[in-house]
Amino acid sequence: MGSVKKVVLGLALFAGATGATTINGAGSSAIAPLIQEWAKHYEKQTGIKVNYQSVGSGAGIRMVSQRTIDFGASDAPLKLSQLKRKNLMQYPIAAFGVVLVYNLPERIDKLSTEAVCGIFGGKIKYWDDPVIKKDNPGAKLPHLPIIVVTRSDKSGTTYTFTSYLVKACGSKLRFHKPSKKPYWGIYHIEGKGNPGVAATVQQKFGTLGYVEYTYATQKGLKVVKLQNRDGNYVSPTLESFQEALKFANWGPENGFYADLTYQPGSKTWPIVGATWALVPKERKGKAKEIIKFFNWGFNNGDGMAKKLFYAPLPRKVKNEIKAMWLDYLLQ
Repeated sequence: MGSVKKVVLGLALFAGATGATTINGAGSSAIAPLIQEWAKHYEKQTGIKVNYQSVGSGAGIRMVSQRTIDFGASDAPLKLSQLKRKNLMQYPIAAFGVVLVYNLPERIDKLSTEAVCGIFGGKIKYWDDPVIKKDNPGAKLPHLPIIVVTRSDKSGTTYTFTSYLVKACGSKLRFHKPSKKPYWGIYHIEGKGNPGVAATVQQKFGTLGYVEYTYATQKGLKVVKLQNRDGNYVSPTLESFQEALKFANWGPENGFYADLTYQPGSKTWPIVGATWALVPKERKGKAKEIIKFFNWGFNNGDGMAKKLFYAPLPRKVKNEIKAMWLDYLLQ
């Protein structure tokens, strides 16, 4: 088929009439605010309702594997062998930043990589530790235990955060590879989903936790600057998240997997992740409706994404995803 005819047919397939009224998805809590915002506007324009449950990446993978939902979303991408075994199509939705939030009356400005590794490696246990004080001269830090807050569920946000820790801290940790639910080896308390971690930090004095940046802004939580791979202290911003995308090696040949944590660059935020959609391939009719939703999001939702501090995918990556969709729909 000629390339022009293929493009024309593809546009028709993406925009054709729909028989669906509801699409059900579940998974990553990190991406939930964006999918839910897209869904609200998509329903107004098309009449199609997209229900999305923020249950965590692990639950999303399980539910879509069991075919109890129409699509899943995970911040930890599946390997090609897993995609083939589960008969799933995988593609990224958007990127996000994971940040460290805390609850102290005194504002701290930054944490060095040494401080972060010391805290999550179990060596630094109090807020007034000399390493933290060195990062924040003049701050009156209390001699109180640092209460680390982690996720209670299998979490893609945890996978992203531990990917950063493994690269930045190495042997200082009790675990040596990224994990959705690692053995931390330190005293910690847990919260369910990004909302649970954010709420716990907000409510409990002396806590330090990791959340997707949108949840930090929605709760008004205090956020620290972090030292990146180049040694510079950077603030979490949409621009610093987007810097990490410049170094990503996306591609359909590996399920669009890309590792965005601890990338180089003087302005790059060190903890950037992405969320991938997981769609059953044998349900072609429903898959087509899911593709239409995400195609609408890619074409119309970048502004909404940026307002919520999500980094939209580069145009080249979107075009590669659309080419994969078209090949699938034409099979």
